[in-house]
Amino acid sequence: MTEDYIRLFSQTAIADLDKNTMISIKKSEDVEKLLSVLYENSLSSLPVIDGEGKRVIGFVDTNDVLTLLTKLKLSSDSSDDDIRLYSIGFLHSNVNNIMDEKKKDQFVVVLEEQSLFEVLKLYANGVHRLALLTVFSDIENIVSQSNVIKFLNNNLSVLGQLGDTKIGSTLIKPFLPSKESLITTNSSTLTIDSFKIMNTHKCSAIPVLEDSTNKIIGTLSVNDLYGINQSTIKLLLSPTGDFIKFDNTKIKSNKNKPNHQVVLKLDNTFKEVIQVISNNKVHRIWIVDDNNIPITLISLTDICKIIVEAPYLLEDEQTNNQNK
Repeated sequence: MTEDYIRLFSQTAIADLDKNTMISIKKSEDVEKLLSVLYENSLSSLPVIDGEGKRVIGFVDTNDVLTLLTKLKLSSDSSDDDIRLYSIGFLHSNVNNIMDEKKKDQFVVVLEEQSLFEVLKLYANGVHRLALLTVFSDIENIVSQSNVIKFLNNNLSVLGQLGDTKIGSTLIKPFLPSKESLITTNSSTLTIDSFKIMNTHKCSAIPVLEDSTNKIIGTLSVNDLYGINQSTIKLLLSPTGDFIKFDNTKIKSNKNKPNHQVVLKLDNTFKEVIQVISNNKVHRIWIVDDNNIPITLISLTDICKIIVEAPYLLEDEQTNNQNK
């Protein structure tokens, strides 16, 4: 079955997957425009083009916006005038100046005929999206990790034994962060401080925990920054537990964010992880214990890494069992 698995992914060209038609932003635009385009198209990143020539010079994403936001001296002691000035400086910052501010969003270009398996290796190493180069040397489409997960969700049967392996197994669990290393925030923590925690630990999302029980009550994501503008920036001084519950009457919410908790347990299978992530259009899933307390997570990058490395670990395990 492992041979089927590798063969399919090696024979599938990345251009055969569902792709995102390239929506870009000029390097001269500001953060306010960037957030508007990201929100309207339900995206977390955009290619940046160099003026009218439409030459792609890199990517900008919500992690870059997060890094800029955390540089503001916004606090509960900030006056209304301070908040207004902070919002102006934040929203009118130039895209060119914040592009790859986070230093994690690699701009990688691949040929359309590149195999899915080679692309999975790139994603397993932390690349989040790829620009596809056509035979005419043009960049017209973007393929993200989510596009690949959608393909996997439509071809789950080829995963065979790996798909039926439980998250808590000795095969999959070592790929995941420990409970001790899991970054979280509390419901009562100011939202701006929770975003600062995310930025410090280079997280795109963190679970929000109930203060008294440590049970998960929701998720704070970088894409929750979509609705920040001059009139809503003050909401960042709200408790995180309140902020994640605000509806569109107060702030533009992430249109793709589920209105329910997306969690699984260690006895769920790897196949179920892919299904739940793909169907809910999320980038990670929290793994909880019987008390709904987060103990680890599986991200899109983790899935790609497991897809790439686990088949060989399975073969080694089977060989060792045969030699006993």
